Amino acid sequence: MKTQILIKTANDWFEFSKSKTGQLDFVGKWENDSLPDVEGYQEIVSSTYFSPAWYIFVQSALNCNPIIYVASDVDVSDKDTFDYLVHIGPLIAAVEAKDSLLAGELFLRRREVFEKFAQLTQYIMEPLCVEILFSICYGKMNNLDADEIPLIFESAKKKLEFDSSRESLEQAFMRYFKKNSVTLTLPLVGTNFYHWDDDIVPESLTKLTDNLNADNLLGNAEKIRAAKHSFYEALKVSAQAEPYNQADKNAIIVCIENVEAKLFGNPGLEKAGHIRALAAKIIREAKPKMMSYSARLVSLNYRQIVVQMVI
Repeated sequence: MKTQILIKTANDWFEFSKSKTGQLDFVGKWENDSLPDVEGYQEIVSSTYFSPAWYIFVQSALNCNPIIYVASDVDVSDKDTFDYLVHIGPLIAAVEAKDSLLAGELFLRRREVFEKFAQLTQYIMEPLCVEILFSICYGKMNNLDADEIPLIFESAKKKLEFDSSRESLEQAFMRYFKKNSVTLTLPLVGTNFYHWDDDIVPESLTKLTDNLNADNLLGNAEKIRAAKHSFYEALKVSAQAEPYNQADKNAIIVCIENVEAKLFGNPGLEKAGHIRALAAKIIREAKPKMMSYSARLVSLNYRQIVVQMVI
């Protein structure tokens, strides 16, 4: 059977189907060795409710504007179907990249669109539902109750084996984290107390474009883009427990290499911020002997620093 609908993200292809009765379904990730043949397909650009242009750096898996390919004999003109297809690509990419924070934020930005296809969205988000719930409810400073996002909460409950008559949601997360290795993306808080992000785009980086000329403009611009991306991607990140912190014994401090110092060949971590206290408490109490966490930078802009941690 001919593939009906495909969504191309930075690294992968994902397939959807549409039945004769108009039902949209998620087939899954394209696993064939050969790339799909989309000749003659209608090419549709994803909504700009997410754009890599907003970032100084965003991880490779999300550094794209997903494209939707629709076979010529497939009708996606229905408002709700079209609306869903042009929004679901970035969410799929975020789930695939295990970016729990971004996946949750994207869902919240267009929840009315996604909730019209509730079962489909729930199925797509299910592999990361626990991490998404944690990042959104405990990682961000603006408190959100789990009951406010039932589509995610219901899936997470099953994985957490959560029973509110026996324990709190915080206790359920602690129990789950004790048993499992979990990958979380979390924003840093308290960054205003430090100076790491005072100059995250130093002049020496911006000057790379000064010598661009009309000869092979696109090629040279791409080299600069790739070099900048690789540079930020390679910044060393440290996430460690801070039991000596007098204000919070469960604190987790995140340090990142100084951008300008690294440009001049000088290694050196600087304090960038903390994991939110509510999230740090759950992580630390779940694994009190774990003092250091594998971490990397996943996105950076002038408003937010986001790291991925494995706990």
